[in-house]
Amino acid sequence: MGSLGRGALSIAGFLLFWEGIARAGVVPGDHFPAPSLVVITLIDELRRGPLAAAFSITFIRALAGASAATLVALAVALLAAWLPLISRAFDPIAEFLRPLPPAAIVPMAIFFLGLGWKLYAFILIFACFWPVYLNAAQALKATSNVQIETARATGYDTWEIIAYVRLPAALPTIFIGIRLAAAVALIAAVAAEMIAGRDGLGFYLIDAGFTLRVPETFAGLLAAMVAGLLINSLVAALRGVCVGWHDVMMRSAAAS
Repeated sequence: MGSLGRGALSIAGFLLFWEGIARAGVVPGDHFPAPSLVVITLIDELRRGPLAAAFSITFIRALAGASAATLVALAVALLAAWLPLISRAFDPIAEFLRPLPPAAIVPMAIFFLGLGWKLYAFILIFACFWPVYLNAAQALKATSNVQIETARATGYDTWEIIAYVRLPAALPTIFIGIRLAAAVALIAAVAAEMIAGRDGLGFYLIDAGFTLRVPETFAGLLAAMVAGLLINSLVAALRGVCVGWHDVMMRSAAAS
């Protein structure tokens, strides 16, 4: 049995266990609905519209925020690779701000940006910037000196070395940061919607939870999980396009 089959079997076993616990009344059904009821509620909510709209809003926010943060972080990392002074000046700031939870800056951001797309853009870019930048900066610095000197000997200038030597070599590590940023984007989007939102999955979950609509709350959690899987799949597909050559080389090296 392959890894996909084992994963499906594990999930099926967990859901059957959950269904059994819920139906046996081990925990109150009002607080712990069975998976079958959650799925029925999910389908009903999608048909009615509110959950589908919330899912779309949060998914687009998270995807747009992760994309924008990736572009900004790569630009800063490339500038730092070009001018080491930028790296020496910015890296201490990065280490200082990186541990700050995105949800913690939402109240402050509301004062400056209000409620709306500016708030979400700031929170998401702030949250997603660090994993991409730190992985990109580290990978660009780790390029082999042999590769750099060989390129310089063939007449490449500094930017050509960065574009054609250091960046391709760094891409596998950069995509680790992008994958982390994609996961963080969904977390940050939902957290911001819970604190200051008027729509999206975060607002849907808060509204359903505070009004004790437990099946709807679980349905919202399931929708958030699906959103995370979709974003991760998109990142994996993009990685396959950009870094597929690296995987082929690794497989060839392992086989030889």
